[in-house]
Amino acid sequence: MSYDLKRSHFSIILERKVASGSVITEEGVLLQATLDAGTGEEVVLLATANSGLQIAGFAIRDNADNSTTSVVEEATVPATGTLEVQLSNNNIVSTAGTGSTASLRCVAETTGALTLVNDGVPGDDEVALAPATGLLTFHAGEAGQAITVTYRYNLTVAESRLLFFQRNINNEAGALFGQVGVGHGHGEIFTDQYDATIDWATVAVGAINSAVDGTVTEGGGSTALDARVISVPNVNNPLLGLAFNIGGSLT
Repeated sequence: MSYDLKRSHFSIILERKVASGSVITEEGVLLQATLDAGTGEEVVLLATANSGLQIAGFAIRDNADNSTTSVVEEATVPATGTLEVQLSNNNIVSTAGTGSTASLRCVAETTGALTLVNDGVPGDDEVALAPATGLLTFHAGEAGQAITVTYRYNLTVAESRLLFFQRNINNEAGALFGQVGVGHGHGEIFTDQYDATIDWATVAVGAINSAVDGTVTEGGGSTALDARVISVPNVNNPLLGLAFNIGGSLT
């Protein structure tokens, strides 16, 4: 699953039809709602950066097929020689296939947050990423520094099964009827479907919005989510914790 079932809870869970042309394969992703033009019935689709739709809730599926997950790693930049760090995973999520648009945040112990640039030779206070291989290259100014890296990466089928398992083969009702469970109302969710470039410790209440592929981000002019951060991703727990109220107010 893409969210922690033990710590997440929803005051309301209802089945909703999935909008025609929309495919929802993961749990813990954010959903938006719209009215079907043919039936007039509310349907849901994977949330995007579109600001014209209403937030419906978070997806809860009876059989999930996870394609991405988030990780937080700690490492040390070599003090001499080639200033490279190999992440534990490759195929970093990237909207344009370049390091500068990857869902990755790197914070150096002394320098602080580094600017992400394309694979190559980084400048001062920068880090270069090769998304396909997960290789980070640093400037001489970061030599010997401890770093913390938060990122999302694309799972292979084998990795998805190994990390999240595969549910009972008979649990296919949602796919059969074109429906998905929607968790909403007042609740909390601990999800790995978030924008890893954000410093979630500084995000204010009311500044959390929908992003591409059902992830959540900070601002950006997309649909706002009534939520606040209650747990920041870290090495021991890479999930983002949110307290939310969809259809009400947190205050």
